[in-house]
Amino acid sequence: MNLTATITVKGDPGQLRAYRSEVRPLLEEEGADSYRELHTEGQLEYEFKLRGGIPFPPFVEASQAFPELTIEVRWTESAEGRTGGAVIQNGVLREQAVHSHAPAGAALQEVRAQSDGRLRLALVCERWREAWLGYAIAPDQHAFFRIAGGDGDCELSASDGVEGEWAERWSVKSGRADYSELAPREPIAQEALQELDRIAEGFTREWIWFEESPPEETAVERRRFEDYGVPVRAANLRSEKLRKVLRPDADGLALGSFGEDTRWIAELLRRCWLAPGE
Repeated sequence: MNLTATITVKGDPGQLRAYRSEVRPLLEEEGADSYRELHTEGQLEYEFKLRGGIPFPPFVEASQAFPELTIEVRWTESAEGRTGGAVIQNGVLREQAVHSHAPAGAALQEVRAQSDGRLRLALVCERWREAWLGYAIAPDQHAFFRIAGGDGDCELSASDGVEGEWAERWSVKSGRADYSELAPREPIAQEALQELDRIAEGFTREWIWFEESPPEETAVERRRFEDYGVPVRAANLRSEKLRKVLRPDADGLALGSFGEDTRWIAELLRRCWLAPGE
């Protein structure tokens, strides 16, 4: 597939139900490629994997009857190194934007698990301008992060979950890390936040499944974890990755793509962000 897109519709629950009924036959007429519906009480979410363009017309047409609903579009074309977004409201496609980034393959990753398959830490990052932007996830916590500087002399900022604010910071000088909780918290610049969202979504789609996900979407993973005797936690590694990708190491199972000149990044996240004992 060349393109992935997520279309999210937000607004009154009653209008959302009516909008869903309106847009479904329009998607069938459009002949849209396969998609998944990941709806909740407060929003509709459609996830597409596409060979062609994004099926805007059905969503635009259906929105004419529901002007109070807001339809947000986010898409990624990893092979070409492009992401984009748009907003649809009251039958109008507006606020379109396209961003370029490093093509697929530029991301650095590290994934670590206990020997029985329980997630210990997974992280991914990419070089962005003068800093590193990334996402880290452990069994019961996750965060965006930004690293400015280099090995032994840098500044690490982390969010609380995937909120659009920096919540804590470590200032590293000569290897010593001084911690501070940010009050007030600092908003993450919109362009950087879009990059962080893209990095995190691509990584979790490949590696992670969540306990809070609908049972019908994670039935296979839940059954396999039960068969393996692995307890399900808030965040879990996909079973295929556990069986076919991760390799044994001294501390359990691991896989990483950090080189000699970047390994300090993963070590910094383990030392500062990851709580002792995780």
